[in-house]
Amino acid sequence: LITFQGVKMKKFHSSQFVLVFVLALMSFYACSKDSDSPVDPNNVTNSNAALTLNGSGYSNKSITLGNGACSYYPAENLTVVQFSGKVDSDSLFFVFQFIGNTAGTHHWRSSEPDGLIIKSGSSGFSYFYADSTGSTTVNSYGAVNGKVDGTIAGKLIEASSSSELNISNGSFSALRIPDTN
Repeated sequence: LITFQGVKMKKFHSSQFVLVFVLALMSFYACSKDSDSPVDPNNVTNSNAALTLNGSGYSNKSITLGNGACSYYPAENLTVVQFSGKVDSDSLFFVFQFIGNTAGTHHWRSSEPDGLIIKSGSSGFSYFYADSTGSTTVNSYGAVNGKVDGTIAGKLIEASSSSELNISNGSFSALRIPDTN
């Protein structure tokens, strides 16, 4: 653990740096007008995550986040999926990662925070990272401009208070954007 502004947090490992890098590139691709693989506007993939949150101020709160995107990073053999949206008066950014680029069940690792929720609101920022109690099940892993979908459930820990935030009944479908090199 490291301490940042009085908050104990897990140290960043190489894959967290990859995660930040991939997210930046995903944002770049999402904002780009030109593309070698444009998305057909008549066949847009539903890119949402539906979750139930319990703990850390939520009491079995059903939420839906949008703006889903997914990219594979071959150098690390890592897939990163992200969603964002508003929940009540807060903005939430939800990102998770798993090893590989195939369907199957991926158990969260204790060595890496395989899930992260950043909550921004009038009370400031809160960071929730996954411990090893959770899994992501990928039902289908489509080609670029296809979809990656499945289910997710697990426990996240708030960085400053160590309070639990549990995700249950989670489902997701995200647009797969080009691989990140």
